[in-house]
Amino acid sequence: KQWYQRRVREVPPDAAGKKPPSNVCDFCLGDAEKKKTDEAMISCVDCGRSAHPSCLQFEGSLAENVKSYNWQCIECKSCSICGTSDNDDQLLFCDECDRGFHMYCLTPRIERPPEGRWVCHMCNKRP
Repeated sequence: KQWYQRRVREVPPDAAGKKPPSNVCDFCLGDAEKKKTDEAMISCVDCGRSAHPSCLQFEGSLAENVKSYNWQCIECKSCSICGTSDNDDQLLFCDECDRGFHMYCLTPRIERPPEGRWVCHMCNKRP
């Protein structure tokens, strides 16, 4: 318990309550000194957890798209429309950008999770 309290004091949240990005991948544990890959990590805008896109199994355009906005890890993921993480069993994740969307927030509303790949309206508009 004391270690946890010391650790929290070492990495205080900023004024908005967000933690700074970690320099260690939560999956492979690679960091600046003990690099397991030279791939740039992505960090959760809310909790600061970091990971290599390949460790998250993000490939191709998904790996690039998550770097273009304030990405959230699976633990912090909220709906990109209403902004809440309520009813996380109703969240769909876009296969092109990894943003979350409640099925009931989408227009038209989606009643059941789709089979296979699902791409959000924001990615469908991309050229």
